[in-house]
Amino acid sequence: MSGGIAEIAIEEQLQQISLKILDEVRTLYELLSNMANSNLNYMQVYAKINGIKNEVESNKYRLGEYIFKIREGLLDKDLYVEILNNLEKIGQNIDSASYRLSVLLSKNSNLDSIIYKLLVVMCEKIITSFTHFIEALRLLSVNPKNSLENAKNVVKIEQEVDDLYRSLELVLFEKNIDNFLHIMLLKDVADRLEDSEDLLKVSADDITYIAYERI
Repeated sequence: MSGGIAEIAIEEQLQQISLKILDEVRTLYELLSNMANSNLNYMQVYAKINGIKNEVESNKYRLGEYIFKIREGLLDKDLYVEILNNLEKIGQNIDSASYRLSVLLSKNSNLDSIIYKLLVVMCEKIITSFTHFIEALRLLSVNPKNSLENAKNVVKIEQEVDDLYRSLELVLFEKNIDNFLHIMLLKDVADRLEDSEDLLKVSADDITYIAYERI
């Protein structure tokens, strides 16, 4: 059974919010990919990410208000609210990670090549995961079975990001303690990325529950 008009409207808005966060992650990825460019204004790139995050928060409150108003007739309101809250947290995580990275790069701090590669791959994985997540949302009202498959892909990628995070943690802990602040900032960047994928996985689980109701 496909969703009703209200459900479809909510799912479309969740897609739009997800697309904005995907833009955030892509901009962070571009920041990492171009960090060797001495002409790049890192804080200017962060300002773009921060602007997207602010849009996400505004859209979250608008959609949250809509869900609250029609909650009586909404079977999956709690799942929608959890997805919405998770997306807001992801947007905030990416913003925080980007700020810390921009500060490090602005101070001419060099990234260890292994740490750099691990962060880049983590971003790539999150971009892929978000692509599957957005498709899972889109297909909920069209083809719930295919929505399930895309949600499962998010779960698989979460495990891969977890492995990358553990590898990055290990590299950081082996670093010289003299660079403690540098290490802690990088650790926080990695923490935010890993937490974002965890939240995306939880949201994919929510989509799975909704999809099961419609098959």
